[in-house]
Amino acid sequence: MTEDLFAPAPPGPDDPVDLSSAPLPTVEEARLLWDRFGMLDNIRAHSDKVRLVALTLADWLAEAGIPLRRRAVEVGALLHDIAKTACLGTERRHDREGQEILNGLGYPQLGRLVARHVFLPPGHPIDEIMVVNYADKRVKHDQIVNLDERYRYILKRYGHGDPQRIARIANGLRQAQKVEQTLFAPLAPGRTPDDIMTLETN
Repeated sequence: MTEDLFAPAPPGPDDPVDLSSAPLPTVEEARLLWDRFGMLDNIRAHSDKVRLVALTLADWLAEAGIPLRRRAVEVGALLHDIAKTACLGTERRHDREGQEILNGLGYPQLGRLVARHVFLPPGHPIDEIMVVNYADKRVKHDQIVNLDERYRYILKRYGHGDPQRIARIANGLRQAQKVEQTLFAPLAPGRTPDDIMTLETN
């Protein structure tokens, strides 16, 4: 069995998370955590590419008058899959276990970011969590892709022909599209989701 990434989200309100002054590891410390938790090389490559997309979005948002804490975006992207290696081939949820890891390391706000990188509740505001959540949806392995391609891959890998899983994945795509619209609304007309694709060739 494998973890059901598209099972219903855990109960509880989507309380705001203030990462503006939260304790955070440095980038170097984040990469040392990769070693500590035995992160596979392919997951490291994926996380690095998510970092590139997330930082680019954060910079674009800052230019549009929506400043975010850049270091929170960066280490959040690097650590969003910190528990993925340990959860492979199991029914354990790597988003929830990642949150537990970071809570135990003294980074509870960052843990909330990791907990929300798979599923973002409707109505969530533009913040560091949304940026990392969306950036992850734009990277398949270590390749930048659009949402349709990413979710075709997710459907193939996690759908298993199960109607309930397929429906949840389809709902996940619709939610990701709404997040995309939310993030790019303040960036229009200068930036579009297609501009993310250019990062692959630059």
